[in-house]
Amino acid sequence: MRRRAGLTKQAIAGIIIVIVVIAAAAVLIMQGGGQPTPTPTTTAPTTTTTTTTTTSIGTTTTTTLPTTTTTTTTTTTTTQQPQLKTITIGSSTIRVPDDFYEFVQKAKNGEISVTINFWTSMLPFEVDAITQVVNEFESEYPGIKVSYTGTQQNMKEAVKAGVLANDLENTANVFTWAHDWTGELAEGGFIVPLDKYLPPETIEDLQAQYLTNAYSAGVYNLHLYGLPWAAEAIALVCNAEMVPTPPKTFAELEQIMQQYYNPDNDTYGLAYQIDPYFVYPFVTAFGGYYYDDETGSVGVNSTGTKEGIKFLIQHVLAYEFTGDLGHETQLSIFQQGKAPCMITGPWDIPAIKENIPNITVSAIPPIDDKVPRPFSGIKLLWISKVTEQDQNKLYASILFVMWFSLNDDTLKFLVDNAGFIPVKKSVVTYISEHIDQYPIVAGFIESISNSIPMPKSPQMAKVWGPVSEALSAILATYSENGPDAALEAVDQALDNAQESILQSLSG
Repeated sequence: MRRRAGLTKQAIAGIIIVIVVIAAAAVLIMQGGGQPTPTPTTTAPTTTTTTTTTTSIGTTTTTTLPTTTTTTTTTTTTTQQPQLKTITIGSSTIRVPDDFYEFVQKAKNGEISVTINFWTSMLPFEVDAITQVVNEFESEYPGIKVSYTGTQQNMKEAVKAGVLANDLENTANVFTWAHDWTGELAEGGFIVPLDKYLPPETIEDLQAQYLTNAYSAGVYNLHLYGLPWAAEAIALVCNAEMVPTPPKTFAELEQIMQQYYNPDNDTYGLAYQIDPYFVYPFVTAFGGYYYDDETGSVGVNSTGTKEGIKFLIQHVLAYEFTGDLGHETQLSIFQQGKAPCMITGPWDIPAIKENIPNITVSAIPPIDDKVPRPFSGIKLLWISKVTEQDQNKLYASILFVMWFSLNDDTLKFLVDNAGFIPVKKSVVTYISEHIDQYPIVAGFIESISNSIPMPKSPQMAKVWGPVSEALSAILATYSENGPDAALEAVDQALDNAQESILQSLSG
């Protein structure tokens, strides 16, 4: 049906309503509208004028309404939102502020020249891979030179010293390590919160790129300090020639250990470094823990911790070479084929494959219904506080951190050439879709999914030492007096450690 020409009833009604509203508004203006009345000033009758003033925080508009004896002035302020543009890194599109976008374009076109220092503390084969990554970044952004010389000794203390000395030229602008440094560095003012320079939209886009636990590892006291690029956790690595199928339960693993354990022939059931970090899966399997990041409680002498260490003595240590439980000796035992399996992390895989090309990696199998949960470390990229002195260095550092952690090709290269375990969602998905090509990485991802991130609180630094001393005392008793004596020593050793830690925390 066609509409008739002219005004409809609805249109006429709308006009009437508008007229009524205007009339009511005029009355309210003349009478003060029931709102607090501005201080009047006597003026001559004026016509309506509008003045607009732009300031650094927004636009201020002043409107003067005509009256016979007074002028009412109302000021409203609107805050300007930062202009955002997008940059694409790998498969990720990230919203960024306009000035940062312009910096990225200049860096890509070689229209600026800035140098940043990048520090790591890594094994030689890892340094080789990182060097190639740095070269690729410089090729993509010729305006930025990344000074990377390999492993930095005593890196954390060197960064602190550089920041305290305000040494911009010789201190790391960007550095990377496991996330457990975050609390200490943040509380000490040694690293830059990224959300100080990136708006919420950028942070939101970044958060969406990473596994949840990986992203949260970089957050401390509600601020984002570091971006994640890899993770690590120990897992069960077996020689496929000796153990074709990884054990699904701890009972199966113990049968394998029993089969191969023959110290008279210099063969053992398992190669396994013993220290507070490495034994943690057996602590957590029984409900134990060292330190709770959320509550600040210490559980070194909890029932679960004691039960876990006692289980370790009876069902793990019993099949090991206990003459030297350090890393190098245990790795050598596995490399030489003197043990069918080893519990270790991805950092050992290149060295292992030099001697044992066919290996399997899987999560440490459950003990009945108890799941061993190892510590996980999330590798973060931080920016040092000293970098804030120079905006170009700061922006170059932010770009490098984002590119390093978001570039899919870079992360896949690090998987293929250094065995790093990815935490960017798109790369993890790629691995899962090509699991036949990445069985080792998939095995470590399985272990990481069972893991508990190491505490970020600086208080954890007061926990490691006493726990290490307790384990040393237990192992010394094991060596001198046998397993039964070691079992009896567990309670007192862990009680002593707990007391020492609580005294340190209270002091």
